[in-house]
Amino acid sequence: MTINCLCFEAKSIQDYLLQSGRLRDVIGASELVDSLTGELLDQAIEQLELRVPEDVAFSRRAGGAFYAFSHNNSVLDHLTDLWTLLVQQFAPGMSYDLGRGEDKGSALTAFDKARESMHADGARRRPRLPLAAPITLRSRRTGLAAEALDSDEVAMDAATLRKRRLDFSRADFIGRFAPEDAELDWRDWPRDLEPGEDGAFPFVGDRRTLALIHADGNGLGQLMMNARQAATRQPDAFMAIFSCLSRIISESTEQAAKQATNEILLPHRANNGLLPARPILLGGDDLTILVRGDLGLSFLTTFAAAFEAESRARLPTLADLGLTDLPPRLSIGAGLVWLRASQPFYLASQLAESLITLAKRKAKACCASDPPSAVAFHRVTTALVDDYDIIVEWERTHHDGGNCYVDTAGPYLLGDNRSAQEVGPWLDDLLELQRVLQADGMARGPTRQLLTLLGLDLRQARASYQRWRQLMVEHQTKRLNKLDDLLGRLIAWPMTELPFGHPLDRPDDDGLRVSPLGDAIALMSVDNQLTTAPTDDADEKEAE
Repeated sequence: MTINCLCFEAKSIQDYLLQSGRLRDVIGASELVDSLTGELLDQAIEQLELRVPEDVAFSRRAGGAFYAFSHNNSVLDHLTDLWTLLVQQFAPGMSYDLGRGEDKGSALTAFDKARESMHADGARRRPRLPLAAPITLRSRRTGLAAEALDSDEVAMDAATLRKRRLDFSRADFIGRFAPEDAELDWRDWPRDLEPGEDGAFPFVGDRRTLALIHADGNGLGQLMMNARQAATRQPDAFMAIFSCLSRIISESTEQAAKQATNEILLPHRANNGLLPARPILLGGDDLTILVRGDLGLSFLTTFAAAFEAESRARLPTLADLGLTDLPPRLSIGAGLVWLRASQPFYLASQLAESLITLAKRKAKACCASDPPSAVAFHRVTTALVDDYDIIVEWERTHHDGGNCYVDTAGPYLLGDNRSAQEVGPWLDDLLELQRVLQADGMARGPTRQLLTLLGLDLRQARASYQRWRQLMVEHQTKRLNKLDDLLGRLIAWPMTELPFGHPLDRPDDDGLRVSPLGDAIALMSVDNQLTTAPTDDADEKEAE
């Protein structure tokens, strides 16, 4: 019997979400993306009078994508025709790929053919409607053809207009971040970044720093390969295997987001009831969220730990379907960017993507079959650049003769299950370094000045660091010993004249020196909240 497959995937989702740069529009775009494979797809199935799974079955419905299967080719013909029309009206400006495939007897082969067709479709550029003539009025934020004027007589394109007309009372996406017993709705989340506006983001005082977090799963490629092998051995189990895999990933992500909300956001709820974060995307293994700057890293680490725990509990279900060589749990790679509320989200999002690539590369280098969770982060202090490699070269690298000094030791591994393969550095050690540096009685000024001096005069930097160490020997010996111990965990062969050393995974690289000091100072600058207790008594006051 012939099996027909239809593959749909929304693409460039981050660009669509952050296109105009206004939080109000981001919120609307989030709901539209989330509703694509939820409410809208349900309505399409209802209008076509299809039954699930008798007429059409799905191996995936999440994250702006769905894979539909049917033995009746006309069913997918009708769904394809209606769906392309609906998407253009429901979410104008949304880019997507569509593919069809069929095979006699094998759902996996039909799926492969549909994916090939979908990738070919990706080379086709669909025109943005309405088409713009040379004299067309354009939106000042996006440059696209205007369709209407807002209440302030400002031109808006079709995509922005659709996002802004979202009815908050019908918003379902935001509820997926809410713990079951928290009774949260759209009124509990900020809707504007401008102070004084209704639903304004609850910053603390005049500090308007945000953490843009983007995270997605590690090692899913290998897991998909295992699923394919199992489906090849058991052709009739294809739908069960892939729908189960999709459900495990989606449920693990959603439950992890709820736990992070419960542990980090709810305890820091503002007096007006608003939570200090704004979710942007939650689908499949993807998470994007804006969090108040001081809570960003805590939210991320809580989410990562919960995602690992949730996936560990669910993955054995796949073994019952014939999958072998399963990892013990799934992990995440994450990019975190601290930026001012006035800076453009779309550049920060691209920078976060660049950081994710770095974090995943680090995790895979530790263990390709079972990579740990990892994070790379950056605090924006100059013009916002979307490529982290450029930032490191321009802002964080100092040259002295044949040596190269880089004032970051990241990316950092997450968790506390350290193995011999995972050489670090570990985020917990960096957080402990932050604790030591910001303890009462520590002379933090010289540590900040050191980074400035590195870019001006390396000789002065060495002298400054040596004077600071001498003062610490005389007045804060325990803390200096603790600091030296932490440096030894975060870098290899720490130097005596500067707080630099070789990367832990490249101790034989003679020309490169890295330091976690810049990362610790970044954490202090955003008032990163420490939730763990000190590892020993080094933070206690020493006797005079």
